[in-house]
Amino acid sequence: MLYTLILFLAAFSNQTFAQGDDDIKYTNGKYEGAYVDGKKEGMGKAVYNDGSSYVGEWKNDRRNGVGRQIFKDGSTYYGDWKDDKRNGTGTYEFRNGDKYSGQFANNQINGYGTYKFASGNKYVGEIYRGTITGKGTFVYASGDKYEGEVQNGLKNGKGKYFFANGNIYEGTFVSDRKEGFGKMIFANGDIYAGDFRDNHRTGKGTFTWANGNVYNGAFVNGLMHGEGVFTWSNGDKYVGKWDNNIRDGRGKLITKEGEEMAEIYDNGVKQ
Repeated sequence: MLYTLILFLAAFSNQTFAQGDDDIKYTNGKYEGAYVDGKKEGMGKAVYNDGSSYVGEWKNDRRNGVGRQIFKDGSTYYGDWKDDKRNGTGTYEFRNGDKYSGQFANNQINGYGTYKFASGNKYVGEIYRGTITGKGTFVYASGDKYEGEVQNGLKNGKGKYFFANGNIYEGTFVSDRKEGFGKMIFANGDIYAGDFRDNHRTGKGTFTWANGNVYNGAFVNGLMHGEGVFTWSNGDKYVGKWDNNIRDGRGKLITKEGEEMAEIYDNGVKQ
């Protein structure tokens, strides 16, 4: 059937229709093709008054089967039809250069498919009633990649983001932003696990450096800020207050042997 349709499309693209018994004008356009019991059925072409056209299969006077629609804005659809609606599997090429290949239902992109954006970005996954919603994978022109839950085209829910520079984030997203608990693994070996807010490390968390140093405590906008414990790789630790990555205020140093010493810092300077 597909081979027959391809031949049919090719034939229509290379000829001018002659007037005949099967070339009939309607109030909304003109149809040339097969009829059964006075109804369009089989292969045929309709050219509508608004400039759009359809070439493909018909049944019971409606587009049914496989066919290609060229819309008045220049966008095209090629695929399955049922009772004059896009239903099944097909490919829709938009005027702006975007292209979708996948499932359709009741004239809408619906189900599973691949959406290629003119920008070079690509989405593969679930789409619900024309919106990218469900689970899927975004591959960005920048080299980044996202795998996880999406809603209305945005990263929303649990997911994993692979940065082109080698960093990896796994956790929750809200409206395209890292929000809630997550884990960031940096390409250099550093690891952060904890709270995120508005894409930044904010809240409680643990940052482990590749050299073995560890900080556990409060963060604000990606910096150690508030109460926290910094443990060096040699076992010594500092317990106290931090201000934008700098020790500030009262605290204590605890050596690996267990000895404790009270300390006071002013903007990083020991008093």
